[in-house]
Amino acid sequence: MVDVERSKGRARVALGASVLSAAGALAWFWYRGDSITGFGLAALLTAAGYWEYRRRIADVRRAARTEADAERRRRDRE
Repeated sequence: MVDVERSKGRARVALGASVLSAAGALAWFWYRGDSITGFGLAALLTAAGYWEYRRRIADVRRAARTEADAERRRRDRE
């Protein structure tokens, strides 16, 4: 059985980790005097994290829908 809320929570945590990494990269490169690289890397990490978040949410929805369809077909056979 797919635990939708738990999976969504894990996706949010992964997105938060990506954003935190982006902030760390921006701060590091800003400190070193290369703010353009910091902004570029932060944008890349944030975009990748959001992309992964959307993919995980879509996977959870697809799994829940497939599970519900299988359960409905099982009930219809009975």
